[in-house]
Amino acid sequence: MNANLTAAAQEVLDTGDPGQRPAGVCIGVATPVTGTVLAAAGWALRPDGTVPGEPMTTRMLFDLASVTKVAATTAVIMRLVSAGRLDLDAPVSHHLTGFRGGDKDRVTAADMLAHRAGLISWWPLYCQTTDRERALDLAERLPLQASPGHQRVYSDVGFQLLGRIVERITGTGLATAFQQWVAQPLNLARTRYGPVDPASAAVSADDDGIESLMVETGHPYSVPFTTADFTDWRTTTVRGTAADGNATHALAGVSGHAGLFAPLDELLGLGAALVHDETFIPAGVRSRFTAAADPRDPAQGLGFRLFDLPTPDGPVPMVGHGGFTGTHLAAATDRPLVLAVAATRLHGTRGARADLVPIDALAHRAHLGVVRGLARAGALPTAQSGWSPATGPFVSGTPTHDQESP
Repeated sequence: MNANLTAAAQEVLDTGDPGQRPAGVCIGVATPVTGTVLAAAGWALRPDGTVPGEPMTTRMLFDLASVTKVAATTAVIMRLVSAGRLDLDAPVSHHLTGFRGGDKDRVTAADMLAHRAGLISWWPLYCQTTDRERALDLAERLPLQASPGHQRVYSDVGFQLLGRIVERITGTGLATAFQQWVAQPLNLARTRYGPVDPASAAVSADDDGIESLMVETGHPYSVPFTTADFTDWRTTTVRGTAADGNATHALAGVSGHAGLFAPLDELLGLGAALVHDETFIPAGVRSRFTAAADPRDPAQGLGFRLFDLPTPDGPVPMVGHGGFTGTHLAAATDRPLVLAVAATRLHGTRGARADLVPIDALAHRAHLGVVRGLARAGALPTAQSGWSPATGPFVSGTPTHDQESP
């Protein structure tokens, strides 16, 4: 049974004001009944008068941006916790020699995963160094802006440091750790850290304009730098390398907060394994990561964001994460359902960061369209009494149905 998602893909393309809409989109869903269904629309590379452009296809690799936080860093950490290699509640100073003194000695990996470590949100490390190890040393030494556990402040820095913790525990680079602990066990043949072959990837961004403006204006994050402090701003189309400046310019493309590339079918399989495969992630570990980390913020788990998906049968509890490039991964916690979106919202758009169509708006439009397509096909999964994910990832070995409309 196959759900038609082409209309939903087009609706995502039409989200936002003219000039702010994403150039292209790929959306996907995986259920036991439908298998993996993908739909693509728009452009992987927009025509601009000098080049003919390339239509979006379901085979493209996408710059996952902050979906990396779940798909790579949280995934590896869940595996390390399952193997008894990492204690979530121990001070991270055991692993990070430069992250010590005062309140830092109380910060745990769980604090960082829940964005409650007291760390600042963002810091342009590349304005100080483009050497990866020196950049991570700088990240360790950045002062806390609040007491650990006091409040949730979304932090790229925290996940940069979590990536370094993975490296210290495994004794390998983060990219290798991801391959060994996640990609290889799940047979993810194309999901990897960049750079990747530009011809295989959708455009990540038009240039570094948004980040250079953030540095120039100090908005939305106040930083003591000017655009003159970094000289390699990208002024042409970014394709095959991460749009995120810290990932590309300071961290050699490999970071705990950004840098992963994936095709949507493999991203769906990864989401299914994290939430629905007890042979990959034991139930006890999964339940801790996918539950609210603090009662003051019921929408934040460990790594995952928590939300409800509207359906004709009522709200469905989901966990997932979005990415600045326009990506989103989500999985239901009470039924076999995984959704993924990759909308290239940084390609072909005009204006500043505040003018972009919000990631949540793109994801919400895609989710509603997918639910509608599943409902029309009679394939929308329902919550089943006693349902258990112990049988393994339901997308493994299922056929993929591609729907493309340039």
